[in-house]
Amino acid sequence: MKKITFGLCLLAVQFTFAQQLNQELDSPETKSGKVVASPAMSSAKAAPFWTEDFGNGIPTSWAVVDSSGICPWTYTTDGSWGNFNGNNATAAGTGLLSSTANNGFIICDPDSANHFTYGQPSSSNYQYLSSYIVTSGIDCSGRSSVILTFEQYYRYNNGVSMNVLVSNDSINWVGYDVSGGLANNTASANADLVSLNITTTAANQPNVYIMIGWNARVYHWQVDDINLSEADPFDAQIGDNWWGTGQYQYQYYKIPLSQNGPVSFYSEISNNTGGQLDNVFSEVTVTNTGGVDFTGTSAQANLAAVQMDTFTVSTNWTPATLGKHDVDFSCTVSGQTDGNPNNNDFSDSVVITNTLYGMDNLSDPSQSTGSISNFSSNTGNAFRIGNVYEIMNDDGVQCIEIGIADDANNALKTVYGEVHAWDPVNSEWVQRGLTDIYELQSSDVGTIISLPLFAEAPVYAGEEMLVVAGHYGGAQDGSDDVSFMYGQPVRDRDVYGFDGVGDVFWLSNPRAIVCRAQFDCALSIEESENVIDLAVYPNPANDELFIDLTPGSEETVIQLLDMNGKVVYTEEHSVLTGQQNTLKLSTSSIEEGVYTLIISDGTKSAKERVVLLD
Repeated sequence: MKKITFGLCLLAVQFTFAQQLNQELDSPETKSGKVVASPAMSSAKAAPFWTEDFGNGIPTSWAVVDSSGICPWTYTTDGSWGNFNGNNATAAGTGLLSSTANNGFIICDPDSANHFTYGQPSSSNYQYLSSYIVTSGIDCSGRSSVILTFEQYYRYNNGVSMNVLVSNDSINWVGYDVSGGLANNTASANADLVSLNITTTAANQPNVYIMIGWNARVYHWQVDDINLSEADPFDAQIGDNWWGTGQYQYQYYKIPLSQNGPVSFYSEISNNTGGQLDNVFSEVTVTNTGGVDFTGTSAQANLAAVQMDTFTVSTNWTPATLGKHDVDFSCTVSGQTDGNPNNNDFSDSVVITNTLYGMDNLSDPSQSTGSISNFSSNTGNAFRIGNVYEIMNDDGVQCIEIGIADDANNALKTVYGEVHAWDPVNSEWVQRGLTDIYELQSSDVGTIISLPLFAEAPVYAGEEMLVVAGHYGGAQDGSDDVSFMYGQPVRDRDVYGFDGVGDVFWLSNPRAIVCRAQFDCALSIEESENVIDLAVYPNPANDELFIDLTPGSEETVIQLLDMNGKVVYTEEHSVLTGQQNTLKLSTSSIEEGVYTLIISDGTKSAKERVVLLD
C-alpha cells in the first residue's frame, strides 16, 4: 500500500486527500521513486492491547467529520442502502461479515447519500462526498511496536483513495491508502483484513489518533474490529515491490521482445518488531506456463527496530519467452523462524509480447481503476496525455492503443494519438508520428481501440518516447472532453501531456494511462497466444484477396477496417477446423486505400495490414 504524509488540523472540516477524476497539476518533484504495489495484507498474531468492535455503537469521544453534510460514518448492522446495492435502494445490501458483525459495525455510504439526495443518473448527479471518522487518543505508552488491524468490506469507483491516517499530535498525519488496487466496480473480499505497521508514528506515544475516510461518489466502505497490538518477534514484512527496465527503470506490464532490456527487481522490507533483525533478504521468482524463467536473490542486510529498507535482487532478468509471466516476491530472515510468515509474499505479473509496449497493468478493459478527461484549469480545451517509454532498440511505432472509459458520453466524440521523442539538446518533446482523427462509436465505449499512424514513427535506442491520446475539447463545461482509462499508480513524471495551448505538463501521484505503443498493427489490441495462422495475398490487391488460414472453430468472421477504424466489409464463412482453408474476398467495390484485415473464429484471431488498389 502507498504511504503518504499529511499536515492538517484535526478540527478541519474539508479534506482533500483523494486523487480526483480530473487531476489538478501539483508542484514539480524530482524524477525518482518507484511504482508501488500493495502486498497481501495479514494480521499480527500478538494479542491486542486496544480494540473497538462497536458493540456499543460509535464511541462518544470519537469525532465524525462529514464536510458533505449528508454522508457521515454511521453505526449499523446493514450494508449499503444505495441504488447499486443489488436491491435498487429498496433494501439493504450485503453487510460486513466481520468477526463481531452481530453487534454492528460502521459504514460510510456515499451511494445511498447521493441517491436519496440527488437521484439518478449517477454519472451526472452524484457528488464527491468527503467523510472521515477520528478516534480519541489511544495510549500506546510502553509499546515498542504497534500494528493496526481491522476488517473491511468495500466497493468503490473513480480510483479514489481509501485513507487511513495516524497521528500522535492530531496535527501531523501519516496516511495509507488501503484500497489495494482493486478494480473499479468490484467488491472486496468480505471480510478483507488490513494490517498496517504504524510503529514509527505510534510506538511509545501516550496519545495516538486514527482517522479513516475518503472523498467518494460511490459506493460503500464498511469497517469493524479495529485492533492495536505489538508485533510478533522476528517478523519481517514485505511491502512495496516493483521492477524496472533500462536506464530510467520504468515499470512496464507489457514488454515487447524488441524492447526487452534487462529487468531489475526491488522489494521494500520492514522490520515489524521492536528489536533488530539480522540477515534479512528478498527473493524473486519469474515463471510462465513452461516453468521457471528466472530466480534472483538480494544481498543480506540487518534491519534495526521498525526500520524499512529497499532490497535489490543482485541479478537481472532478460525476457525471452512470449506470454504471461508470474512474478513472485518473498522476504526471509535467514536462520530464524519468522513470527508471521503470512506477510512475507507478494505476487504480480507481466506480459511479454511480440510488439506491444504498455505501462498499464490492465489485462482487460473492465479492470480500469478510473479515467481522466482533463484537469480543472484546462476543462473544455484540447488535452493530450500518455506514458513515457524508454527505447532499448531501434524500432517503429505503427499503431497506438487507447483505452476509452466506460462512459456513454464518450460516444460520437473524436480522439487521436501521437508519438513524441525527447530531444535532450533542446529539452522538448518532438512529434514523430500522428494518427488520423477517429469518431468514437457506441461500441468503442469501455474498450481499448487501436488507431494506425499515417506513417510509421521511427524511434531509436536510448531515446525516451511519449505516447499520448488526445481530444479537442469543446464546451467549456467539459461535456465534450473524452475520458481515457487509467490503471495502477506510477511515479511522478511517468505520465506527461499537453494542455490546450500545447504546453507540457506532468501529473503528481498519477496512474498509468491506457495508451500503448504497437510496433506492428497486425498484432494490435492485446496480443495473445490465440492467434490464427494465416497468409494474405496478393498484397497489394486489385479485385480479389486470398486468405489461407487454419482456424480453431467452424465459424469465421472476416472484417476490413479503414484507417479511421471503421468497418467497411464484413463476411462470415463456414470453414474446416484444424486444417488450412483458402478464402476469397471480392474487393472490387471497396475504395483504394490501406486497411486492417481482422479474422476471428470466436477463440482465436489475427490481424493483417492490406493495401487495396483500383
